[in-house]
Amino acid sequence: MRVLVGTEQGVVAVSDDGTVRAELDGTARALSTDGPRGCWAALDGDSLARRDPEGRWTRWRLDVEAPITAVLPIGGAALVGTAAGRLWSVTAGDAAPFTGFDRVAGRGDWHAVGSRAPYVRSLSATVDDGAWLASVHVGGIPRSTDGGASWDPTVDGDVDVHQVRAHPLESATVMAAAAVGLLESHDGGATWSSPSTHGLHATYLRAVAFAGGAVLVSASDGPRGHRAALYRRPHGASAFERCQVGLPEWLPGIVDTGALDARGSDVAAGTGESLFASEDSGESWRILASGLPSVRGVALVEPR
Repeated sequence: MRVLVGTEQGVVAVSDDGTVRAELDGTARALSTDGPRGCWAALDGDSLARRDPEGRWTRWRLDVEAPITAVLPIGGAALVGTAAGRLWSVTAGDAAPFTGFDRVAGRGDWHAVGSRAPYVRSLSATVDDGAWLASVHVGGIPRSTDGGASWDPTVDGDVDVHQVRAHPLESATVMAAAAVGLLESHDGGATWSSPSTHGLHATYLRAVAFAGGAVLVSASDGPRGHRAALYRRPHGASAFERCQVGLPEWLPGIVDTGALDARGSDVAAGTGESLFASEDSGESWRILASGLPSVRGVALVEPR
């Protein structure tokens, strides 16, 4: 297992034995894997960096009018979301806006919670790239099925969605961590179920990931995360199970959007100065690294 960790002081790589190696300077805003070994990182609000399969980074400074808040690899390019609630396509350092996102129905009703303006908090795409999805804080989950040319609203724009994530193998399965619980879609994000909360100590969810045959979420009793925990729900189960083995009773803080990632049965979760890891889809955990600068995001990649 190798985990790329975005922190307030840059991106570091953490090996399976806990060795920490610096890779990029700057304040990391978002990370997103690109294939087995690649990754994209948003840094300092105005920069985007791409890591190739050999571990080499290329970095560009972008003119996207507002700080970058989310990034998603699409082919050899990247889809970028900003603090102004806009989307951009980035190819080789050149950025162009997706103007169709600016015209999504209901955009005028988006509202800010904990920020100056509604912003793109997360991005995801179904495994077949048939649907692109963006979670807006707060403005629901706009969806595009034509490569970003046009977007349609899906869940109610007042739903406080923190992260949307498509399943890595099943093109129809998409889930979203929201303040009201876990939202689920089985038609590629076109329609959504009522929130799932059974087994959780609190419904306020910030992150979601798929590991093996389970979905994992981070939950807390509110945005400040005073009572924060991880949960897993095996495929076919109706209730969440608390992740306890190897974890403290309550985590040091909430595992935030982008700070929970999985590849196969390997899982990584970052909170505060700590990085936790699991090799059995979240059934048991260990501390992989501690004393890190404040963790902003994690991405699991295969070692070279």
